[in-house]
Amino acid sequence: MKSHLFLTRSIRYVTNALLIFCILTGCVNTPPIQSFDFGGAEHPGINDKLNKLQINLHPIQVAPNLEGSSMWYRLIYENAQQLRPYAQSRWSVPPSELLKQRFIQHIQQQGGLVSAQFEGVQSAQHLRIDLEEFSQYFSQVNASKVVIRLRATLIRNKQLVAQKTFYAEQSCTTPDALGGASAMPIATDQLITELVTWIQAVVNVPQQR
Repeated sequence: MKSHLFLTRSIRYVTNALLIFCILTGCVNTPPIQSFDFGGAEHPGINDKLNKLQINLHPIQVAPNLEGSSMWYRLIYENAQQLRPYAQSRWSVPPSELLKQRFIQHIQQQGGLVSAQFEGVQSAQHLRIDLEEFSQYFSQVNASKVVIRLRATLIRNKQLVAQKTFYAEQSCTTPDALGGASAMPIATDQLITELVTWIQAVVNVPQQR
């Protein structure tokens, strides 16, 4: 009887020890973290209006939750004000970097110039972007869309020229992180197209003297 009790306790001790070891060393079978980017951008061709456009892009400012690479979503049907991160999905780089890369691609592929040389270049157009929203909205369990919102500010000669808020959304083909990752580049391209059109309109307005 005593030997049986000793054996039972020994097995329990070894089992608990192995469980703790697995937790500490990561041998528990957890799903791998998925990393998403925007993929390649289509080449839209040269735009005669854009090949003379020169923009000095300042570092994109973001809300605190967008500083990292987390993918965020909102359950609108439950609590629209609560942001939740996907546990096993991430962006490959922070959203501000994804937006910056896409914006530069859009301008440069059409013959324009984007620079970060904003010190000492007073004659060029300076663009400041505040990224306010970059997340997936679930209206119900099996339906979602992505939403991106930013505020753009154009500055010339250290003076405010124009400011506008831009918003875009895109339905997701699947109600999950993959659906959000697939839809966000589409929404971002749509927003960038509107942003660039606005910049062109503002830049083409003669400067008051």
